Amino acid sequence: MTSLDDLLESAVKDGTAPGIVVIAKDKDGKVDIAEAFSSEKGTPYSLDTVMEVSSMTKFPTSIAALQLVERGLVTLDEDVSHLIPSFAKQGILESVADDGTPTVRERQNPITLRRLITHSSGAGYSFLDEKLGKVRASQFELPLIFEPGEGWAYGTGIDRVGHVVEKLTGLSLEEYMKQNIWGPLGAENSTFFPDQDPAITARRVPMSFREDPNGPAVEKPGAQTVTTGAKLCFGGHGLLGSMPDYFKMVYSLLVDDEKLLKKETAALMFQPQLTPASRKELHKFMETPNMKLMFPSPPHVDRDYGLGGLLIVGDEHDFWRKGALMWGGAASLNWFIDRDAGVCGVFGAQVQPSDARMRKLIDAFQADVYREAGKLT
Repeated sequence: MTSLDDLLESAVKDGTAPGIVVIAKDKDGKVDIAEAFSSEKGTPYSLDTVMEVSSMTKFPTSIAALQLVERGLVTLDEDVSHLIPSFAKQGILESVADDGTPTVRERQNPITLRRLITHSSGAGYSFLDEKLGKVRASQFELPLIFEPGEGWAYGTGIDRVGHVVEKLTGLSLEEYMKQNIWGPLGAENSTFFPDQDPAITARRVPMSFREDPNGPAVEKPGAQTVTTGAKLCFGGHGLLGSMPDYFKMVYSLLVDDEKLLKKETAALMFQPQLTPASRKELHKFMETPNMKLMFPSPPHVDRDYGLGGLLIVGDEHDFWRKGALMWGGAASLNWFIDRDAGVCGVFGAQVQPSDARMRKLIDAFQADVYREAGKLT
C-alpha cells in the first residue's frame, strides 16, 4: 500500500469519514488512481457509489452554458435578464428592517452569463451574507448584494445559469446534461432525480455528520439535505452521481479531447474572468475561516475565477500550477484540473461539515497525485 492508501484506510477506520472515493490521472500515464475506502461499521463504498456532489454541480452546469455559447444561442456578455425575469427584477440590497423587509435600489448593470458563472452577478447565499440572511423572502426572491460586475459573492448565480440553459433549449437541465454531457462521456450514474432511477438509488450512500470536531462522522440515513424533495434541477447544488462519472468530465477537459467543448472554448475556462473589484472581493472571501478550510493556501497565492471554478493565477503554491482550476462541495468533495502539470483528480465523500480533518485528506490526495506524476516541487 502507498502512504496515501494508509492515510485513507486509517481515516475510515477512525471515523474521520465512513467512506472515501479517489480518482486521478495524468497525461503521461504515470498516475492511475481509482480507489474506494470504507469503514467496516458503515455503508460500503465502491467506485460506483452515488453521492450528492453539492456545489460540484456548478461545474457541469457551467459547461452546459458554454456549449450554448459555442452554438451561438447566447454570448457570455449579453444581457440575459429576459431569460430569468424573476431574478432580473431584483434590486440591490441596501438595508434590512427588523421585520425582515429589505430596502433596495434599482439595478443598473446587466446580468450576463459571464457574471453568473463567475459569481460576480450580485447573487448571494443567505447563509453566507449577514444582511441577506435577515431578508424575509424565499431564496429565489432575494435581492442582489452588489451591482453585477462590481463585486464577488458565492451564491445562487449558477442556479440561474441552469434556468438559462433550460429556457434556450426547451429541455430540463436533467435531460440536457444526459444528452450533452453524460451521454458523450459514456457516464450513466448522474442525475438530479435519483428516486426516478432505482439502480442509482440502490448505490446511494447516506450523508454523514460530525457534531464533535474530534469525533466520528456518523451516517444519518434519511437526513434532510439540500437535495431532499427537489422537484426542479438546481444547477448550483442539486446533482447526484458517481465519482467515475464526474472524473470523466474532468479528464476530458485535462486532455482537451473536445467531447464536451471545442479547444478554444475550453481554454477560456482556464483564463481569469474577474474585474479588479470582483477579484478583490474574491480574495476577501477566500480568507474567511470556512474557505481557508476548503482551499487552504498562503495569502500570497494569487487567485481569480475561471469559467467554472477557482483559478490559480500565481506560481507560489507548493504544487498547484498557474492556471489550475478547482472547486469543491460542502459534503467534503473536491475536483481539480491542472493543465500545466498535466494532472487532474476527484475526491468524494459525504461528510458535513467539510472540516480540517477532511481537508487534510484532500490535500494529501492532491499532493500524492503531483508526486506520482513527478510534478511536486
